[in-house]
Amino acid sequence: MKVNHELYRKLNEAVLPFVQKPVRYLGLETGTTVKDIKTIPLKFALAFPDFYELGMSHIGMGIIYDILNSVDYIACERVYLPYPDMNAKLKEHNIPLFSLESFEEIKNFDVTGFSLQYELSYTNVLFMLELSGIPVFSKDRTGHGVPFIGAGGPCAFNPLPLNDFMDFFIIGDGEITTVEVCDTVLKAKRGLESGAVDKADYRNYVKNRLAEIRGVYVPGFSKSVKKSILYDIDLNRKFNKHIYIGKHIVPLIETVHNRLAVEIARGCSSGCRFCQAGYIYRPVRERKKDIVVNAVKHGLRTTGLEEISLSSLSTGDYSDIEALLSELADLTSEEKISMSFPSMRIGSLSENILRKTAAVKKTNFTLAPEAGTQRLRNIINKNISEADLLKEAAGLSQKGFKTLKLYFMLGLPFERMADLDGIAGLIIKIKKAAKGLNITVNVNNFVPKPHTPFQWHPMEKEPELNFKINYLKKILKPLNVNFRYQDPKISFIEGLISRGDDFTPKIIYNAYKFGAVYDSESKLLNYGAWVKALEYGYDYHKYLYEEKNIDVPLPWDFIDILVDKDFLKDEYKKSYMQNLKSIYPRNASSTGDSTEDLLTENCRKICYLCGVCDFKTVNPVYSSKAENIKMHKKKCKNKNTETAVEGVKIIQNNPVKSFSELTFIYSKRGAVKYLGHLETVKILLKAFRVAGIPLIYRESKFTSRPRLSFSNPIPFMSESDELYIKARVAAEYAASTALNVLREKINAILPDGVRILDINIKLP
Repeated sequence: MKVNHELYRKLNEAVLPFVQKPVRYLGLETGTTVKDIKTIPLKFALAFPDFYELGMSHIGMGIIYDILNSVDYIACERVYLPYPDMNAKLKEHNIPLFSLESFEEIKNFDVTGFSLQYELSYTNVLFMLELSGIPVFSKDRTGHGVPFIGAGGPCAFNPLPLNDFMDFFIIGDGEITTVEVCDTVLKAKRGLESGAVDKADYRNYVKNRLAEIRGVYVPGFSKSVKKSILYDIDLNRKFNKHIYIGKHIVPLIETVHNRLAVEIARGCSSGCRFCQAGYIYRPVRERKKDIVVNAVKHGLRTTGLEEISLSSLSTGDYSDIEALLSELADLTSEEKISMSFPSMRIGSLSENILRKTAAVKKTNFTLAPEAGTQRLRNIINKNISEADLLKEAAGLSQKGFKTLKLYFMLGLPFERMADLDGIAGLIIKIKKAAKGLNITVNVNNFVPKPHTPFQWHPMEKEPELNFKINYLKKILKPLNVNFRYQDPKISFIEGLISRGDDFTPKIIYNAYKFGAVYDSESKLLNYGAWVKALEYGYDYHKYLYEEKNIDVPLPWDFIDILVDKDFLKDEYKKSYMQNLKSIYPRNASSTGDSTEDLLTENCRKICYLCGVCDFKTVNPVYSSKAENIKMHKKKCKNKNTETAVEGVKIIQNNPVKSFSELTFIYSKRGAVKYLGHLETVKILLKAFRVAGIPLIYRESKFTSRPRLSFSNPIPFMSESDELYIKARVAAEYAASTALNVLREKINAILPDGVRILDINIKLP
């Protein structure tokens, strides 16, 4: 149901046939919520200031979208950054930016909320506002007909760089706070209609009310803000307390992460001193195991996806990880579902996790040593050992993995050239311990972020970073590894924005006017625009490259993340002492602190009183108690070792002796003509999985694939009623299935335009 039919027609005639992957802009995905936007009291545009493929992979967007649309009086619709070719066509035909669900112009929404995940997307925010016909500066938005523009996400913990452009920021967890913002705006709208709110003072009235909500910062109205905390990330929502996302949007084209992402925990207990997420998302809150299992089952049942991602800042630290894998084992093995763990702390990879990940598909594995020597890892409080790293790399090789990505950082506090040599030394040891692994070394440049112990530390300059990158290239070249690195120019802009103050909006706006758009895509970075924007007399050298006085207030101190600043200072001092002891080891005993005393243990083991938890209203929340885990492991040992490994049942697929072939004759008409042939086949496969068709797979030691054959591809933008796809199923299933019922079941799942016309069966 596209409400704006005129715009939809114009796009189909003059725009979409001339851009790449037009499906990005059509909103045809399954799992969307489309309401009659003209009758809904509160309209919310959920905006991601980057490309569709990246935005559709972000789990937070899916959560907020589902929560807002579960409220009867809110219609939440999505909008992403258009690609350059689409942008050119929109400007050529004078078409403003629109939402994907109803094709409503963004300027007609009541609230537009941007997700801030990366500093280099900030000029994209200004670009999207301008494309929408919305004034870029908050001060220029007057009257009640202009939407309130807000932002949230990790970058919002220093809101100053976007202060001049945003009406409000959500600081912290947004699930409940975003609904409160909508309620506040809706109440003001109704007050405006009844005359209780003055038209001339409408926007100031709303901003005053928003500033009263915990976790909401309103520039010019708020003085200090405490972050919003969602104590129960399970939510226990009234409509379905066992599933935290009711509907998953399934894209019709490949995205960055084309998998079912299920957040199993929020927050991290490791305490790495460089990691902003590890501090701003404290304390640790885990979803209950049964909620995770139900979420996985529900997600697979409704999406047809073939990969699960158990997502958190450190998935291996989930307190009930072994029991969780045990419950998911039958599901993933029988249904040919692969499992990935996007964030694994070295030392948390058990034999169980390795076996489970390798059971269906050998996905790429990523580990992050961060530094090449134990000395530097101690300084940054990366509590991992070289022995653990080598053990886990060897385990990956033994389980059949072929690719290992290793992440390191350059420019860390107190880094020496010996630490760079240590990276090469570590690679040599890994190659000896894990023969056959194809190793990729990814190097990012350290940016000292707000609200971390290293927020006072200076950033390294571009020439020094370039020297270190070139040095690493040289010493790694003989080791036959893939070497990738971040351009120091990108790191410079990231540091400039992330450490910004109330002058930074001027820099961002000037850079935007000089052509800095799409900078989040490294190939499209306009570095010259930023250099030109800095010619207006801003002393960024002092701002970025000099150590900050630990006793002087920082620009972002008015944002209270609930971690005591004194705790962050102590952590910074510990890193300084760690470095001192590595320089003067003979004098270490005279200070009274051992190396161990200067390390901060994982707070699951020892509480260091960082200030977040008061143990009354705020507590670290774990899925289950340690004693329950011990009991579970004890039970697992009693199982048959041939069919279970630490609680994970390995299902052996019995070969099917007798099979039938189903031929699905389908049509492809309307907007789905913009889908390619392979994309259409993948959509049909997802629908078959949701419909519960037990496809027969080709056996492979690498990745199993269903046995399929299909009609020749039709030309792009063509339509047809004579397409087919053939699949093998067990003869018993084919004989017992009513084909007309199956056809209607599949059609109820498919997107508009793709329809199964007939199903034929070929018996064995």
